[in-house]
Amino acid sequence: MSGPIRTCALGLVSALTALLCSPAMAAADTIRIGGTTSVRESGLLAALEAGFRGDTGDQLQFIVGGTGRVLKLLEAQDVSGALVHDTDSEQALLDAGGAAERFDVMRNDYIILGPSQAEVPMDVIDLFRAIAAGEMPFVSRGDNSGTHRAELRIWAAAGIDVDDPAARTWYRKSGSGQGATLNIAASLDAFVLADAATWIAFDNKANLVPKGCRGESLRNVYGVLLGYDGDDVDGGGEGFARWLLGPGQAVIEAFEVRGQRPFVPVSQAGLEGSLPVVEALCGMAPPNG
Repeated sequence: MSGPIRTCALGLVSALTALLCSPAMAAADTIRIGGTTSVRESGLLAALEAGFRGDTGDQLQFIVGGTGRVLKLLEAQDVSGALVHDTDSEQALLDAGGAAERFDVMRNDYIILGPSQAEVPMDVIDLFRAIAAGEMPFVSRGDNSGTHRAELRIWAAAGIDVDDPAARTWYRKSGSGQGATLNIAASLDAFVLADAATWIAFDNKANLVPKGCRGESLRNVYGVLLGYDGDDVDGGGEGFARWLLGPGQAVIEAFEVRGQRPFVPVSQAGLEGSLPVVEALCGMAPPNG
């Protein structure tokens, strides 16, 4: 389905109102939803599963992978819906007719982790340029996930070609999920891009600390996409989206990782500005504060 991505402001957007007010879908025992690794590794996935089951009586079966893999599953109609975080790829799938609809759900912004002793700029573009200039080790997920794609956009904005053979001395690809990539970065005392929720939940922090915390490129918006069942909108995906954009918003808002709330409903946080959790992690005042 072509057209601009619509932002979910619960109860205010006409398209969302129509979705929330549509007739209830037929009951389903198990609904297959594609979800990203950050939703699982932070613990939010378990909270969503429990909340959905308690409210609807239905069971969610999450198929977890990077955003690229999950979108392929949605296009192939192997899952009823998807909870992912790469807006450009999501729009491309909508334009190609591989998904029926999309709504913004929440934010869980990125941060750049690096060695505690490194003296580098906090602005993400300047930081990436400093990493390349100093040939400081950086570990990329390299797995076509939403996080990997966000990282590549930052390198491009910084004017750095990480595919240049000269970058091989300092730029490495793990080909793995966020947790495994963080473990590699911790063992190498290297820089790495991670979402705030996974970083808070991560145990093996070693010498890594937040280093890059400023810049629009670190904004990380999750969307829910509705899949197709044949030529019709998948009822399971529609039911999940209805719940996620309704009662599920309270589950997201209340979810904590070690006393912090890294996931913030877009209906509260909006799409602009930094999140309080990132400011706290980085020990920084708000940009205008």
